[in-house]
Amino acid sequence: MPGLRDNVLLAQALGKLDSPAKPEQLLDVMRQLLQNHLFLRIKGDARAMLAEGRELPLAVARRGDDAYVLVYSTGTALQAALSADGDSGTSAVGQPALTILKHVVAGTYAGLIVDGSSGPARAVMPRAVIEAAVNQADPDLRIKTALAAPRTAETAATVATALTEAPLFVAVNETGPAVEGEAPRFGIAESRTSDGRRLIEVYSHPLEVIARGRGDRPMPFLPEQLGASLRDHPSVAGVIVDAAGPWIILDRDALAPVIALPAPPKPDAPSAQSADAPEAPSA
Repeated sequence: MPGLRDNVLLAQALGKLDSPAKPEQLLDVMRQLLQNHLFLRIKGDARAMLAEGRELPLAVARRGDDAYVLVYSTGTALQAALSADGDSGTSAVGQPALTILKHVVAGTYAGLIVDGSSGPARAVMPRAVIEAAVNQADPDLRIKTALAAPRTAETAATVATALTEAPLFVAVNETGPAVEGEAPRFGIAESRTSDGRRLIEVYSHPLEVIARGRGDRPMPFLPEQLGASLRDHPSVAGVIVDAAGPWIILDRDALAPVIALPAPPKPDAPSAQSADAPEAPSA
């Protein structure tokens, strides 16, 4: 559609869905719903209603008493819906994805239907999954927005600044069998580059941890804790952010604003701080 960019990352996640979709595939779709924008169908002339300051009447699909907001990842998916139902009395508008998700949660909607007329590349996202994902997201989606955008010379600095302010998560896992009479020991996941550099894995949302498919648990991690970890472990070369993609590696020089943060309060044990990721919707 002229003037509206496709949400390519969301479309790619939808394109990977099996029929029926696996729960982990649907969580990957939810992960990619937390960036960029979505297309909405509006009953009537959206442009005229926006100019008049009127509330936009969203097109919905009904399943019994439940209403699901119809959203689309691309202009092609939107056109497929128009061709399928022949409703010429609707128009389209693009809105930030998080704005739409918050609108669904604030209302009485049962959820979203994404690309409903696009064959197997479509998904139904229940309200409970959306609500859990929104509640754990950065209200400004600073990291995900920067990573989803075209890369520029400023991207690394933008992400580094966001790492000093935004909610962060790390992946934790058991480092070995528990000693009898002691609690299990947990470690924070790291990656290594092909040349052996150690990188702390940092994530913008619990769903980013789940997307790795390793069984790790997401744990909230303060920016000050990240700074302390980098100061206390000089052998760590940097971080990799949202390793499931889109991702970025930041070295210690780029992370100077994070390393300069004040000391954090004493953290509780990782096992007590694990974040609850949204439960996978049924296929």
